[in-house]
Amino acid sequence: MSGDDSALAGFRGVTTGLVDELVKRPGGRARTLPLVVALGSRGTGKTALLGRVRDRCADGVPLALLDFEDPAGVRRPGAALAGIALDLGRDVPGADRIAFPRLWLCALVLAGDPGDRDGALAELRDLMSEDHLLERHRPRVLELVRLVGEPDGLPGWAPSATGVLLHGLDWFSRRRLLRAVRQVTRGAPRDPRDLPAALDRVDRGSPADRRAVDNTLFDAFLADLHRHFTGRADHPRRSARCAVLLDNVHTGEGKAFLTSYLAARERSAAVGDHVAVIATSRTWNTDWDDAWRRPGTPAGGTAPLPLPRTPEDAERDARSATEWRPWYLVHPGHLNAADTEDVVVRAAVPGLPRSLPHRLTRGHPGGLRIVLDVPAGRESPVAPRRLLSARASPAGNASLADEALAQLLRDLPAERVEDLVTASAGRGVEFLPDPTAPDAGPPDGGDELHAFLLDHFLLTLEPDENGPRVVLDPWLRTLLLHRLAHREDPARGWDAVHRRYRDHHEARGRTTEARYHDLALGDVRSVVAHLAGPFTSDGPLDQPTARGWLRELDLITGAPNRLPRDHDPLTQVELLAEGVPPTGPHGAALARLVAALWIAGDPLGDPEDTLRGRVEHAYSRLSQHSGQGSILLYDRVERYRA
Repeated sequence: MSGDDSALAGFRGVTTGLVDELVKRPGGRARTLPLVVALGSRGTGKTALLGRVRDRCADGVPLALLDFEDPAGVRRPGAALAGIALDLGRDVPGADRIAFPRLWLCALVLAGDPGDRDGALAELRDLMSEDHLLERHRPRVLELVRLVGEPDGLPGWAPSATGVLLHGLDWFSRRRLLRAVRQVTRGAPRDPRDLPAALDRVDRGSPADRRAVDNTLFDAFLADLHRHFTGRADHPRRSARCAVLLDNVHTGEGKAFLTSYLAARERSAAVGDHVAVIATSRTWNTDWDDAWRRPGTPAGGTAPLPLPRTPEDAERDARSATEWRPWYLVHPGHLNAADTEDVVVRAAVPGLPRSLPHRLTRGHPGGLRIVLDVPAGRESPVAPRRLLSARASPAGNASLADEALAQLLRDLPAERVEDLVTASAGRGVEFLPDPTAPDAGPPDGGDELHAFLLDHFLLTLEPDENGPRVVLDPWLRTLLLHRLAHREDPARGWDAVHRRYRDHHEARGRTTEARYHDLALGDVRSVVAHLAGPFTSDGPLDQPTARGWLRELDLITGAPNRLPRDHDPLTQVELLAEGVPPTGPHGAALARLVAALWIAGDPLGDPEDTLRGRVEHAYSRLSQHSGQGSILLYDRVERYRA
């Protein structure tokens, strides 16, 4: 498997149709475009997505890529924009070079330190808003540059360089402009190409001052793009498209940049957009709250907000959408079983059952990548049942589970991670408020944990008889439970936590949930005694009773386990069942059914799926009970027979 195949598994459908549709400008005309943001937790392939988009735009598309988590690239919005303009202005085969004379003029002036800062900024903004070309205002511009000149502002060569910029607005190519500016500034202490860094260094005073500076630069940027794409539309090499790729816009600098860009678009007199902007974010942005619903939150109200689009949705929208929202959010979620299996087949990892990666990760793209990459890098095959405990790298001691958990929760403090490990023993998120003492009421940490998981797309919705239920991401919970199973502190270990949660539910009369934790503790006897009621006599089993019984069975046998891997699954079923005293005519079958479903529910409990026959046989025995409810049990027989 290539790294691209696994890294991009969750975003197929975005890198082709949607990108092509947004980057192209049919007929050379600008049109309203959304600001596309790919969402996802760590390891879901967002950065790889931008890499694929960059590769797809390599043929004749001016493009800029900026990572807001790169320390070298962290800048205020205006300075970041200047860096983007430098990249967009590079020579691209098959495309006319984009010039940004207004932006560079603004940068030249704003990098100085005028005595009358407010007056200089107001004068510059007034010039930028004029319909006429800047060269028609040459005297005003030169006077402004002199105003911010030496000794404390711009170097002495600035007026001459400005004159070259003004003179070249109409007919100088960018290359000739820079050559002329270099001739003017030869021997000078500062090169105009250093202006983006200068913009970032200069303190602009109050936040309002800094916003005004950024607004001026963004307005100039859009004005330059508009002139480039409309001023000479018949030029034979005129590019019909360009793109800006922004990685990790969840940072403070990234959010500020997007806010400035969207505000400038609203102020712009141009009709439509000339640049496609595609970004990635690891967390939710509250600016989206009015138009989109956060993943992991139930729908509310009579007109619920839409969830972010899936990659499949994006493919359809690329073909059919005629109107776009200002924001277009794409969330990969999890791959389905078929798509996951396709990735697994191409990976061809020796000794790895084809269905195991999806059962283990539920299609989480980052989880899928590490589950395939770790065994692929080993000289000898990894035993499937011990996959999570396999070393993540030959040189290190961390297990696959530890490495994957560290990746997902890198942004969460260590003490909060341990609280989350404890809370993962619950079926949902009910123990997040206080995982150590559920009866004590919610401490401050509960809200913090829930907010972190929600903002980082680590909660999901699971169907339930009373409506969708919020639960931990299945892959994350698998990793947390693995950590809980290997805790050495008895007071905070597996048994102690499940006993505490069992007692919590028992005290509130929630016996089914209590038996869930009993089974996690290995107490098959208590579970069988709880479920045996409908089968302890020869009385008929009606359908409502059978339906409720099956719901309870599914809930309880969904409990996690930490059974040793010393025996094969069939032997483990017999060992668990033989310790349960017979209850009614079908007691032995019920004990085997509970044990088999519990083991098979753990992806690593039966990775080769050897227990299907045992489950089918147990359901078949129970379906022989009299009554219409037996039809529902026989339906389960058919499910496992298929």
